[in-house]
Amino acid sequence: MAIAMVRELQIIYYRVCMFEKNFNSFITPEDSFENILTNNDFLNLMNLMEEHYEFMNIQCLSYSLLCLHKIGVDINSTVSTKLSHRLQKILLSTPVEEIESCILSRFTVTIVSHRDLVGLYILKDIWPIILKKINLCNTYEDIKHISMCLFNLPWFLNKSIMDDFVTLIERNLLNKPQHNDKIKCIVKVLRLINSPYWINQNINLSRSLLLNLQGAIRHVTLYDMIQLQMIIIKQSEPYQLFEEIHNETSKWLSKTDVDTDITVLRLLSCIVPSSSASQRKHIESLIRKQFLSHNSFSQLCIGPLFNIIRNLKTSDIQICNAYWSSVLDWLISGKSSIREHHKLLRICNRYMNFNNNMSGTYRYYKFENQMINWLNEELDQGISSIIPSKFSKIFSFFISYPSKNIGYEVPEVMVKKVLDTVGQYNIYDCYIISRGLNTAFINRKNKTSLPIFLDQYVRLCTALNKRCLEILNQEPNLNINQLNSLYRGYNHRHNVREPRLFYKILERYKNYTSEDFSSKSIKELTYNLVSSDWYDAELLDKCLKYFIKNHKYLLAENVEKILTLFFLYGVNSEKFIEFLPFATEIINRDKYKMSGLNFMRASLALCYFYSLSTSIKDYLFSVEFLEKLDDELNNCYAKATYPLKVRQLLMILNRAVCIDYPEFDVPWFHTKYCEEIQSLVPKHTGSFYLDVEKKINQLIKNKGYLKSNSFSPYGYKLDFELILNDSIQLKNANKNEKLVLLLLNEKDLRKTDNEMRGLSKLKQRHLEILGYRVIWIKKSIWNSMFMTEPEAKLSYLKSLIWKKP
Repeated sequence: MAIAMVRELQIIYYRVCMFEKNFNSFITPEDSFENILTNNDFLNLMNLMEEHYEFMNIQCLSYSLLCLHKIGVDINSTVSTKLSHRLQKILLSTPVEEIESCILSRFTVTIVSHRDLVGLYILKDIWPIILKKINLCNTYEDIKHISMCLFNLPWFLNKSIMDDFVTLIERNLLNKPQHNDKIKCIVKVLRLINSPYWINQNINLSRSLLLNLQGAIRHVTLYDMIQLQMIIIKQSEPYQLFEEIHNETSKWLSKTDVDTDITVLRLLSCIVPSSSASQRKHIESLIRKQFLSHNSFSQLCIGPLFNIIRNLKTSDIQICNAYWSSVLDWLISGKSSIREHHKLLRICNRYMNFNNNMSGTYRYYKFENQMINWLNEELDQGISSIIPSKFSKIFSFFISYPSKNIGYEVPEVMVKKVLDTVGQYNIYDCYIISRGLNTAFINRKNKTSLPIFLDQYVRLCTALNKRCLEILNQEPNLNINQLNSLYRGYNHRHNVREPRLFYKILERYKNYTSEDFSSKSIKELTYNLVSSDWYDAELLDKCLKYFIKNHKYLLAENVEKILTLFFLYGVNSEKFIEFLPFATEIINRDKYKMSGLNFMRASLALCYFYSLSTSIKDYLFSVEFLEKLDDELNNCYAKATYPLKVRQLLMILNRAVCIDYPEFDVPWFHTKYCEEIQSLVPKHTGSFYLDVEKKINQLIKNKGYLKSNSFSPYGYKLDFELILNDSIQLKNANKNEKLVLLLLNEKDLRKTDNEMRGLSKLKQRHLEILGYRVIWIKKSIWNSMFMTEPEAKLSYLKSLIWKKP
């Protein structure tokens, strides 16, 4: 088979390109090999195939068709069309038992590349054969190829078909002896059951298959390793395989000569998400050394480099600029086919994700302006303007990145189009537009004179809220990922609230049991709850039930999120108390791998709930950890906010451990830091504070026993500090009770029940340990209607201060 040999030559050429350090050339292996399409010998070969294709058997037809596609021959060319029609005819006339599954997968992969209705029309006749073949699979090879068919035809899948397939997998893959063919098969199956719609339907099967690979990762190919890593990141579990992949890729990386092998990028894209700060620093230096000096990358590097730089969150703006400059140059200089609308939208989505990962601190205006020009052309000349899923992505990108060149207001014609077609948008479309609106609002925050944009923003958010409410009413069987997307989209529209939609979303979560959750969906849910500032005990108990049952597989990153949530709200439950020992064990296990900020957040939550272990404490205040923090601060991307956040949290932790765990004998080393912060704290000037101060001054005549804006030991700010005794007469300070009055604003209280949050409760606990009696005054009570009565506020203060036992 001459065409097969040509394909093999292409593969060899591709590998040579990879190993010949062809990093910084814009001539990709595919581009170089395209010269063969005009080669006379190759054209003669094509003519021979066209003349004699009727004599080819089914194996030869399927392999030739796939090879032509891989080499780059247009799927609509005469020879490809003749081969596909001939193969289709044979498949339809051959008994299913006689058709090998590899023939079906080759045909499916090739025809799907049409990316149009023609391909689907051809495959609709092949689909019944694939379905029958599911029940006839009896080898790993069969399952692998049928998995590939199903993965490439998501439009034809339904729950009944997937249930049959899952039954087949459970019968043939689980608890079977390890084998090379089984490993390859599992990777393909995992790719299918972790595709967007089905990812949350088979969590236990997914985990079981991944755990089946334990101990066999060293036998997995690099490409499959990358696929597995992506699946584990999607699922956020299991820990065991995450760790094994990390160790294997680290070994490969240590053996790889980064100056001669582009495969290092594939390795780095696997290892970055789980890397320590020192490893990230090393990876960043490799990227800088290999690519920054050239300021351009080949097409081969664009995908892996995106994952690497995105997860690095580097503070080196040159690396980011070099990457996006290279992407832009590649798009401008390449063929028009690389600027097809679906490819542009994929790159736009990457840029938005990149910007989001950098907390909106990074922008590359040249890229944004050029992309908007291309997207405008697509709207004028293409079909994206009439396809809701395409237009939503274009609109989201268009409004997200204003500039002097583009302007700060959105064209009204685009706003009107969204409003007119909002009824056609699905959950994901609504989420995409909402994300764009949120980014647009943030990027225009400093532009105060934009009444037209604000009007557009309100109209769009209102319409999206209405549409999401319609979706909830019309679709009773949303899966948890869809509901999480609805919730997150609602949070993106936080400036235009719709209580009916909010409570409807929360109500819908009650339809799920703990079995419907996964680590990833719980991580998304906790993020949404914190963003909307909401505590739901029943919902969180379901999450905890899942975590307790599956604690062996959890990653510390997910455990930290739920610990922090319970601490922020200052609540616990029976399930949470049951989960705490597991949480402590997991945080201790992964303490060396966690980022400094996440580890400190988890430690503070454990400290609050009296669950901080000695081993965590020892590492937390070790020279090793403090040096790691310094490294993180030196290399962080958000230098304006991240260092302040980290240093403040370290002080709070130091204080909490000193007060709550005196037996640990940890020194207080933040005296100077607290003094510096205290010198910068302005005096209260709010009406609430001034009104309380006025009433207290009326009540306490001897000003020597009243302090305002003072500080306790360990740096707690005290609004008012009093000294009194039981006889109500103010006497010598060393014989009297210390009392503090602290003011509670709305932000210090939980929305759900108007009770104090965790930080306020921690402050009260610490002050009481330090010998103070703590009195809280809520702003809502102070400004309530009954307080308007004469002397009401004075009487209220008296009852608090001289409370009868």
